[in-house]
Amino acid sequence: MLSNDRRSEIATFLRIRRARLQPEQIGLPRGARRRTPGLRREEVAELAGISTEWYAWLEQTRDVHPSMDTLQRIALALKLEPAEQQHLLTLGGYGSEGGINGSARKAVVSPQLQRLMDQLEFCPAWIMGARSDILAWNRAATVIHGNLLGMQGIERNGIHQLFLNPRIRQRLVSWESHARDCVAKLRLTYANYIDDPWFNELIGLLLEQSPEFAEWWEEHNVQLPQDGVKAYEYPEVGRLTFDYSLLQIAGGNGIPLHLITYVPSSETETQQKMETLLSYPDHSLGSRKIR
Repeated sequence: MLSNDRRSEIATFLRIRRARLQPEQIGLPRGARRRTPGLRREEVAELAGISTEWYAWLEQTRDVHPSMDTLQRIALALKLEPAEQQHLLTLGGYGSEGGINGSARKAVVSPQLQRLMDQLEFCPAWIMGARSDILAWNRAATVIHGNLLGMQGIERNGIHQLFLNPRIRQRLVSWESHARDCVAKLRLTYANYIDDPWFNELIGLLLEQSPEFAEWWEEHNVQLPQDGVKAYEYPEVGRLTFDYSLLQIAGGNGIPLHLITYVPSSETETQQKMETLLSYPDHSLGSRKIR
């Protein structure tokens, strides 16, 4: 059975995506009397091969139980991107993680993973759980995040840092673009944990304390994780440019974790600048695993 919150997420997501799709995109005439932004409900229902009444119930948060096949047909009718299709299926209870409340917070970082990160001397690396809590890191990661060991509770969270840490906001080049992408990736993960108070603690805090997060969260955009490039400006050494990757790995107890690595970009002086920054006394905190 889908919870009220999960049905509400499905309804809002469908309404936003229906309004986005224009009739010309599916070969229908706009017509002079069309007042609905995007497609009408009956048009989506016809394309998906379901009744208009049943589709309307989905958008009205009625207590209906769509099958995976039905959601897939609706996704095709709305021309959803792969990330959006995955999101809709997960909202409907067909996600790969199953949305088991509380399971993700018990993730364990093995000593082998910590040693692997420690070998990346000038490459910032850290491990995050499902909620983006930073569970372990190497010494180079303190260049990006500062004194992680001194942070308490939810403060030691990658998304909390991105939105609520002035140091990162000031130094990350193209902060808004990266922050928007982060919100879209978080919403994709959130579909697995809608009913989890632990996950909602982070969402509630960000909605309350960050106007930008609150605005972008309501857009219901989703995005799959991807590699890329990030740059930071440091008053001591200038610009640092990294090629970043996100790898899904198994924790010590089998629960999935994410390893984030920042490799100094070639044809830049980033590695030499990292060596300089790590030689400063305030970057001698070392690596750490949260137990």
